[in-house]
Amino acid sequence: MKNFRIHLKIIVVVFVTMTIISCKENNNKVEEKKSSEVTLKKEESNTNKNSAITAEFRNSKATEAFKHYIDIKTALVKSDSKKAKKSAEELVKVLPSIALKKAAEIIINTDNIEDQRKAFSTVSLLIETIVKETMTTGEIYKQHCPMAFDNKGAYWLSKEKEIRNPYFGDRMLKCGSVTETIKK
Repeated sequence: MKNFRIHLKIIVVVFVTMTIISCKENNNKVEEKKSSEVTLKKEESNTNKNSAITAEFRNSKATEAFKHYIDIKTALVKSDSKKAKKSAEELVKVLPSIALKKAAEIIINTDNIEDQRKAFSTVSLLIETIVKETMTTGEIYKQHCPMAFDNKGAYWLSKEKEIRNPYFGDRMLKCGSVTETIKK
């Protein structure tokens, strides 16, 4: 059963990667040179100052997808199931791949915040692939909570280095650590 899950995750990641590659915008050369830019804010842990980090992606779909992903994460941190639902709907509109749609539909079709959080772990895996394939410059943090889902652990992506745990919300807001800094 464990091998089946691993194989299924690999298949899903490969499928999403192929979908993203095939969905690249085929605009003229001028538009290809332009990259979509998202300005991301990073809170410094010991000060109230914010320094801007810029993550650029190859196309506007990836930019929008990451924005909606962060909106879902933020909603789950705040235990706001309605906002998570709305953001998941927007994510599916931007990237309607089968694997992503299946995971996002769980978030869309339930008001149960715990079910939404479980589905978010799959969405995170898929979005990580998209980020790694389409990010051209910037930094995004891969974070991990070892206690999520009965100590099985779960990952998520963040635009801030500071931990804001979407799997426990305010119950364990700072539980977790940065496991990888995705840089381009």
